[in-house]
Amino acid sequence: MMPEFTDLVQLKTLVVLSMIKKAYSVQMSYEISDPEKKQAERALLYFAGALKLLEKASEHLNIMKTPFKDNPDIPPEEVMKARAAVRRFRDQAIDNFNLFKKAGFQCVNIMQEFASDTQTVKLMKSFISSVEELEVLVNKFADLFEDLKSKDFPKNIVANIESIQHQCTDIEEIIDERIKNHIQTDILATSWVDSIGNDLEMKIEQKTPLILDLFNKRQDQLNEVVKERSPEGN
Repeated sequence: MMPEFTDLVQLKTLVVLSMIKKAYSVQMSYEISDPEKKQAERALLYFAGALKLLEKASEHLNIMKTPFKDNPDIPPEEVMKARAAVRRFRDQAIDNFNLFKKAGFQCVNIMQEFASDTQTVKLMKSFISSVEELEVLVNKFADLFEDLKSKDFPKNIVANIESIQHQCTDIEEIIDERIKNHIQTDILATSWVDSIGNDLEMKIEQKTPLILDLFNKRQDQLNEVVKERSPEGN
């Protein structure tokens, strides 16, 4: 029985995946020690924690953005009536971003282990710069609350919050798509190969008897050809 085309493709794919995985391990084996890999695993946890704090801080801003965006012409008098609640919101928002900033500092600190790696240094500089830009926007956010009587307060606060949230998204992308990927791929030497390869290998193991059967039949055919070509009587 001939094996299915997908069986042969999967076998070839598994070989390629194995070669890639071997290349990863060879590339990193002489560069990254076991203690460094443990540090990299800790770094992933730290960045995951920082990311959650950042998402929480960004989402919290919607509490004020939504009503002011839906009612841009709200009179200053109405804002002043709610000034106590508005200022509590401001303080909580600032506290949220301070928590993220502290977590971000811990992330940078733990990555000092890889300060000799130019790619790590480059990514950390990018991360630090993006957090500094966020801090500038949050400071502007705080300043806006000094003049709640301004008729432009609703418009200005919405614009500022959207700028902050946009910067948060940029930082999230730096963490998710660049830093975490660098740690997983270049330091821990893991990638999609590991997860997909394991699933694929299980499927191929189930189909292997068909491929072996084909090989054996082909070998028998070759043996028959050799016998037919041999001189009679030998």
